[in-house]
Amino acid sequence: MSENKHISIPKKVETEDQTDFHFLRRTGVEYIEKLGGKLWTDYNSHDPGITTLEVLSYAITDLGMRMNLNMEDILASKDDKKDIHTQFLKATEILPSRPLTELDYRKLFIDISFNYGHKRPIRNCWLVPKTEKLYVDCKTGTLDFKPIGEKTSDFTVKGLYDLYVDYAEDIDAEHSECDKSSTRVKILERYHANRSLCEDLVDIKEIETQKVAVCARIGLVNKVDEELVHAKVIRTINHYLAPEVHFYSLKQLLDKGLATDQIFEGPLLDNGFIDDEELRNSQLRREVRLSDLISEIMKVDGVKEIHEISIAGCDSVVKQNNDWLICIEKGKKPELCELSSFSYSKGALPLNINEKKVQDYLETLRKEEQALREDARQNKELLLPKGTSYDIGNYATILNEFPDTYGVGISGIIGNPTPEREALAKQLKGYLLFFDQILASYFKHLEKVKEVLSIHGDLKRTYFTQTLKNIKGFDELILNYDADDDKLTDALYEELDNSVERRNEVLDHLISRFAETFSDYTFLMKSLYGKSADEIVLSNKENFLSEYKSLSKDRGIGYNYTLDDVGNLWNTKNISGVQKRIARLLGLKNYTQRNLSQTPIVIIETQGIDGKPIYTWKIKDAAGNITLSSVNTYKIEYAATKNLHEAIYQTIQIDQEDLDNALEKLEEAQPTYDLIGNIQIRFSSGGNYYVEIVDDSETKKVIATHKKTTPYSSLDELKDGIIKTVNYFKYDFTEEGIFLVEHLLLKPAFKDYKLIGGIGCMSINETFKIFQNMEGIGYMTIGNTFEVFSPEEDEEIPSTPVKYADALMSSCEEDCEDDVFDPYSYRVSVVLPGFAYRFQDPDFRRYAETVIRQEIPAHILAKICWVGDRMSDKQTAQNDLAGFESAFKKYLSDKAKNNLENLGNSTDKLLTALSHLNNIYKPGRLLDCDIEDNDSLDGKIILGQSNI
Repeated sequence: MSENKHISIPKKVETEDQTDFHFLRRTGVEYIEKLGGKLWTDYNSHDPGITTLEVLSYAITDLGMRMNLNMEDILASKDDKKDIHTQFLKATEILPSRPLTELDYRKLFIDISFNYGHKRPIRNCWLVPKTEKLYVDCKTGTLDFKPIGEKTSDFTVKGLYDLYVDYAEDIDAEHSECDKSSTRVKILERYHANRSLCEDLVDIKEIETQKVAVCARIGLVNKVDEELVHAKVIRTINHYLAPEVHFYSLKQLLDKGLATDQIFEGPLLDNGFIDDEELRNSQLRREVRLSDLISEIMKVDGVKEIHEISIAGCDSVVKQNNDWLICIEKGKKPELCELSSFSYSKGALPLNINEKKVQDYLETLRKEEQALREDARQNKELLLPKGTSYDIGNYATILNEFPDTYGVGISGIIGNPTPEREALAKQLKGYLLFFDQILASYFKHLEKVKEVLSIHGDLKRTYFTQTLKNIKGFDELILNYDADDDKLTDALYEELDNSVERRNEVLDHLISRFAETFSDYTFLMKSLYGKSADEIVLSNKENFLSEYKSLSKDRGIGYNYTLDDVGNLWNTKNISGVQKRIARLLGLKNYTQRNLSQTPIVIIETQGIDGKPIYTWKIKDAAGNITLSSVNTYKIEYAATKNLHEAIYQTIQIDQEDLDNALEKLEEAQPTYDLIGNIQIRFSSGGNYYVEIVDDSETKKVIATHKKTTPYSSLDELKDGIIKTVNYFKYDFTEEGIFLVEHLLLKPAFKDYKLIGGIGCMSINETFKIFQNMEGIGYMTIGNTFEVFSPEEDEEIPSTPVKYADALMSSCEEDCEDDVFDPYSYRVSVVLPGFAYRFQDPDFRRYAETVIRQEIPAHILAKICWVGDRMSDKQTAQNDLAGFESAFKKYLSDKAKNNLENLGNSTDKLLTALSHLNNIYKPGRLLDCDIEDNDSLDGKIILGQSNI
């Protein structure tokens, strides 16, 4: 017997925190006792000091109560642009991922629906690994689809799949091909928009059926509707033979006991959620058991008993040796055939079944399922809590809380306002204003917390305050008090508020909530960019957070090579998800697929007086105007490049706040020059202004000039030009980028994916065109036979056709006899411009390679190439990067347009370009450790310690 518990009021109700007035008062008195106990002995309520303590304690409890509001109330705002829904990533945005497992892809395809025709064309589907074998000539490493060479080896290409589809049984037979064709197109669109890195879909096949007959004589409960029971029995048997997959609403799965992260795991579906366990159990049956059928039928409401039941195969080819079991061929789906029969009775009375009513009930059951699916589709969002917006930042001065006898409130001095009393009241007011302003700042900070900690926050300040209001005689207490909150904030906190540093800390906090970190990256950036590192890193973090939905969800998807419009081939963000993520983690300003060899930097080679080449440089801005150029000439190209990197470095060695302050103090009347950071401004007697970049030595040697040919004609134009130049080099100028080539997509394909499904598959009824050989002769299959055909007279034959064997990769690098490998399965090549400033630094390269290998899935091997040079560089024997870009762009175009006649050639040229890529390194000099050398180790190669 449980103990009888009585409800009682606890004796101690004090919270002993910022909301407990008596606790605050008591704590304050204890502090006063310790601080001035020898001088202050009266702690009664009538004492002015205790009265002041009580007023401050009351104000603090007000602040504490507001801090203890429900979090949704603190974050709520009357402004829709700042309300709670703008501050967080929704569950549907951050918890789902792109499909990764077989179950994920099955969900993706089962979810397909149309607004017209059949709304649910796919009942179920199965993703099956595709076996495709390649043969290797072990002496040369040459690959082919047939045995080749004297010593032959072979391997199976991994990452390829076939999709077996179980289409809905009630698709209109007259239009079934049209519906199935549309469904296949939809499958391909979904697959390639979600294709995992280094994987591909080869073919889409309709699942075959194996007919099974069920004969049963069933007894029913007296008062049931026999037609309804028969409809349910048919549906039960069909569901047993081929289990259906149902969609659920968020509430239904929560009621099942699933956690939120479990529910949202995998791809986000249009029609609700699919239970993983149910999907896992809906595999193709390998056998049909009579005992299972009996158990399922007995679960139907209205079934009382089964008098007789048997199963048999409808196909005479399949032999049945067991009356209780029918084996199903691998890859086939069991299905009821027309030989099945069902009879019903109530007691000894046989029943006649009205087939039309049965079909009506079946249609009703289908509509009920459709209604449930519609409910699941509409209720899949985890709603954010709806808070009540309060004016949390509103602050009322503590002066008006004092008794009127003090004369500091809104009523002023009561009685005879003598000069002495007025002076005393003003002194007390002035003393309390300090506390008033601090409290007003606390309340304003609480109001701004929803913006400071928002992932979409764009505040430039991290300290806040507000003006004091409703104070009698305020103008007599303080002079030049700005009534604008922002201006007052700047006046009080501008020197204290290092907004870049503090915003970096805020973003570090937000980023850490996603288990991400920028600590190593920040350390490296400080060594590369000096004073400007914090601002640049802050910009990198903001970009990272703003794109985190995609960077998190899309991190495993590959490039969508089926998008054939120009905007998705080049100068595009249509790249693999891992490229985007790596780019943002490395702080790349622009990760689009573009010509990296064509940079804003131009290296100019001219002939010197002695007839030998000399080098200068210039840098163009986004509009194509020259923004920086060298002032000296150099005998070697690397020296010119080093000088331009130094000029960029020195240009940005001033933070934005210091730059703004320096430009505000800039005066027109200057005798010779003014220095802002390492930007030197020269003034001419004609009223023009020239800008030069100097180094950080004591002599401030000029290393570059800005707009030398077009000086600034006014001070305003000068200020605007300097700000734009500094911001351009901090946030826009870049030579960096990244290419990623999936080797699997370079494997020659036999099928035209646009017409039937998968990589390179073309279907004309049951005829498949494969390829053309060197003589322009093609091959086609009709059924299981192969025929050779010649092209028609009007068919265009490529000028330099390539055999498939010629377009295959090599399966070895050096010693083919012992080291033959699979060059296609789970391999990628990552190409980066090695001439960029950061990419020349060995420490940054090591960090970048670590990030690349950490972010690329563990089962994928990456080959990383740091190649160059720029198109304008003169000392390169061959421009590897430009050649690769040209070949890659042509290959992507042929691949997207499925240009089978040219794809072999473009693949071959891309393979050649990949094989010719050479890593480039920053020039250095050999250092002997035995010789004393106190110079900087920059550019030195130390034996046994330097790796290339």
